[in-house]
Amino acid sequence: MKLKIGDVLFEPLSQNIGEVTEVTEHPSGKLVKIRWRLKDHLPHDTEHFHKKVVRSIKNGEYEYSPKEDS
Repeated sequence: MKLKIGDVLFEPLSQNIGEVTEVTEHPSGKLVKIRWRLKDHLPHDTEHFHKKVVRSIKNGEYEYSPKEDS
């Protein structure tokens, strides 16, 4: 699975909706920056390794929706 800018993630446990805002190379692997939006809260950014995000999607911790190309 390849994550791209604009892909959407949903975390059912906390009802967070996240959007991939950046994918960068790092000496230890790819880093994925996600902007999370919570209802009635300001958005916040987190960084995770690509492997961790893909593993979380496969384990069902995140629901994944690819960016729709126009």
